[in-house]
Amino acid sequence: MTPNATKRPGPIYYLRLLLFLVLLTPIGVWLFSVAGLVTAVTIPLQHPICCDSPTRFGAAFEKISFRTADGLTLRGWYIPPRNGAVILLIHPYYGDRMAVMRPAEALYRNGYGILMYDQRASGESEGNLRSLGWLDIPDVQEATRFVISRQPDARIGIAGCSSGGAIALGGAALTPQIGAVAADAPSPLSWEENKPDFRADPFYALTFTAYFHIVAWKANTYAPISTLEAIRAVSPRPILFLSTGRGAERDRIQGYYETASGPKLHFNLPDSGHCAGPYTHPVEYGQALVDFFNTYLK
Repeated sequence: MTPNATKRPGPIYYLRLLLFLVLLTPIGVWLFSVAGLVTAVTIPLQHPICCDSPTRFGAAFEKISFRTADGLTLRGWYIPPRNGAVILLIHPYYGDRMAVMRPAEALYRNGYGILMYDQRASGESEGNLRSLGWLDIPDVQEATRFVISRQPDARIGIAGCSSGGAIALGGAALTPQIGAVAADAPSPLSWEENKPDFRADPFYALTFTAYFHIVAWKANTYAPISTLEAIRAVSPRPILFLSTGRGAERDRIQGYYETASGPKLHFNLPDSGHCAGPYTHPVEYGQALVDFFNTYLK
């Protein structure tokens, strides 16, 4: 053998390389899954709002904006009330103010004013991060201040679905001027409410755990209040809980209903889907909101 000859790797080398690649593949898949989840829930969803507006149902509205406590500008539409009451409408997570047009129409036709706005990093609002609704909860206080600046004696309610329902509850818990809350399938906000069962599905549990806490790290916060804490804090103010289906979602919302200690209702659409009530049953859904706010925002 010459001094410069290179020794070829033996079988042990290739066995170790194979073992390394076998171990690396599931780790890579797991990291890819976590990164995909984090990206999906935090990436901004900003775009122009076009092609429809409250003029579709005859409402005169104003394009408005207000500032958050940390200096972002949130944009939306304001419809003045004809009955002295204004409802804040909070859209679901993957949406903008257009997602609450059906409830807005039903409420407007019954004299209610509406404030519908794009949450931070959504629609036409500023922001570079969405945060599972956590950062949006304090923004409800600023939205309420905006309404009071236009209508100082307004009676104020709030409604939302999914993360919007959780934001509505959390925001109302921090905002005593809000007199009634309609929460459609509000999502759980805190880690304790979301904590997965490691024994049932370790891969999912580990993935969800990493994703949840990475989102908190990016947002530099967790939810300021849990959904259950918010329900207790809103009580004894009245809460309308809405749900769909006949299974887990309905049962979870029934549990929320039982937690509330003030005036409360649970309205279920068994043959509809998550946040689909305004589209599958527009009359019944709209009437449930109107009847609730008519009763408690007199």
